[in-house]
Amino acid sequence: MLSLKSWRALLVREYLEHRVAFLYFPLGIVLLLALSAASALGFNKIRFMHEFAMPSGLKVFELGYLVLFALWFAYLAVTQFFYFGDAFSADRRNNSMFFWKSMPVTDLKMLASKYLTGALLFPAIIVVIAAVTGLMFYLFVAVATMVYPGLILPLPLTALGSFGQITAFAVVHLVLSLLWYAPFLAWVGGLSTVFGRWSLPLAFVIPGLIVVVENIALFGTGPRGGYVWGYLSQRWHYGLGEMDYGQIAVTTAPFDALYFIQRLLHETDWLALVTGLVFAAAVMWLASQYRRRRIN
Repeated sequence: MLSLKSWRALLVREYLEHRVAFLYFPLGIVLLLALSAASALGFNKIRFMHEFAMPSGLKVFELGYLVLFALWFAYLAVTQFFYFGDAFSADRRNNSMFFWKSMPVTDLKMLASKYLTGALLFPAIIVVIAAVTGLMFYLFVAVATMVYPGLILPLPLTALGSFGQITAFAVVHLVLSLLWYAPFLAWVGGLSTVFGRWSLPLAFVIPGLIVVVENIALFGTGPRGGYVWGYLSQRWHYGLGEMDYGQIAVTTAPFDALYFIQRLLHETDWLALVTGLVFAAAVMWLASQYRRRRIN
């Protein structure tokens, strides 16, 4: 019971300290989007409807909702980068204790709580906010059909089905992406434990220096850019292929989450994913040992 209480306290503390970036600011963006959509409709500023032949209101909703999810995930990636670069060095006083030694926790547990907050709690908040903007976009499409009679409003149940399909796909994509990029997040967090906020530039500078040294040492005899650059370039990309995205854009059929989830699973390099998770766990353990031995 005490262990669960300490976990809850650690997660709540991280949420309270960073809720501005992961809750308040996104809610402000939602408000701005709502005001922008209302003003665009109110002043009849939507001109793209006349320039492009939209297949159906349902397709407009699906593509818009997918784009909204992509934008929110991009926002999440940026905020996660700064969170991991700051949070892991933000509590250097009494590192092995919590709340003035009233709740003893290990350094590993402290870092694990930070990682789980950044990789689970905050992404869950962003998913909920993205879903809310998706519902707002349906209302936007509904009002747009009144302004542009050629745009047919999808039935609420049909739109709800597409909403559920896209949300399910987005959640699976996000979970797999968080697992895929776990070593990068752990790398930034581990550097933050040692170098503080200097970890933000160092996360790119150190690999860059390794690439330069490798190319100098091999005298350009290796592959273009070097082996390290080739691996990092391959490791940096994750998701569906270009043909899959093209299919989503041009097909007239409703979005099929199961099909694209299967495509995503097929495109995933599972060995690289598991290896990355092992690397992330090792970095977190080494960072906890550094905190325990070197930081007062």
